[in-house]
Amino acid sequence: MLLKIEFKKRRDFGQIINDTFTFIRQNFKSLMTTYLIFCGLFVLGGMLSMLLQQYKTVNMFNGTDINSGGRNISFTDRFGFEYILAILFSLAGYASTAVAILSYIAIYIQKGNQTPTTDEVWAYFKNYFLKVFGSSLLLSLMIGVGLLFCLLPGLWLIPFTSVVFPIMIMENGSFGYSFNRSFMLIKDNFWLTFGTLIVVYIIVYACMTVVVLPTTLLSMIGLFSHSRPEMSLMFTMLTTVLQYLCQAFTIIPMVTVALIYFNLLEEKENIGLMERISNFGNTEKAIDTRPEEY
Repeated sequence: MLLKIEFKKRRDFGQIINDTFTFIRQNFKSLMTTYLIFCGLFVLGGMLSMLLQQYKTVNMFNGTDINSGGRNISFTDRFGFEYILAILFSLAGYASTAVAILSYIAIYIQKGNQTPTTDEVWAYFKNYFLKVFGSSLLLSLMIGVGLLFCLLPGLWLIPFTSVVFPIMIMENGSFGYSFNRSFMLIKDNFWLTFGTLIVVYIIVYACMTVVVLPTTLLSMIGLFSHSRPEMSLMFTMLTTVLQYLCQAFTIIPMVTVALIYFNLLEEKENIGLMERISNFGNTEKAIDTRPEEY
């Protein structure tokens, strides 16, 4: 019998990575269904907005006469309403993914490691989406400012900001409470959190690159295969579509940050251990019996 993943337990670096993919494999169908239902509209909106932007960019690039020095192109010509709309949809898509997946995990835990229904996830989603979306804008601004100042402050903030959303949803916390609690939980565990996130995002980026790389290479070959540089509208559009479809890979880091959150919580408060002690002798469900150190 394949054991269900128990979130409320201590894990080392390797166990967090392994259990991320084990949980996704065990719940792949229901996770993808949840993602498509709650995030699909934002992904589609962002895709259509960026396709319009890319269509305008390709026509503008191909219509420019390089030999005559080109023409002056204003900022609004390059980045118009479509670009702003694509950014907003991307932020909303990220927020919706965070809320949908973390809500799924919260209900999964409450139900004793059982698959949540769409209605149960919706009850969480409608309550937390606007809160998480607004918080994501603030956190993105903070990281952006931090990266602007010598890069290191922004990188230092990433582990703390990553745990804010799990706290907000699992503990029903406000932005201020969740932000402050993230610092308390990550204290003395910064490098484990940072290293795990870096590895997971490298994996996600590699997966996305494998999908998008063929059309990107074909687009680059087409760009320089003419007497003058010319962008291929077809390959540019196809690359954009693939990039947005690849946003499904963001499910991976969302599961990882949930595991990180519960690992940090167990380090500080031992909630999962206390629950397992109180349920000792209960044979109604399979328990993850892999050893953990306290």
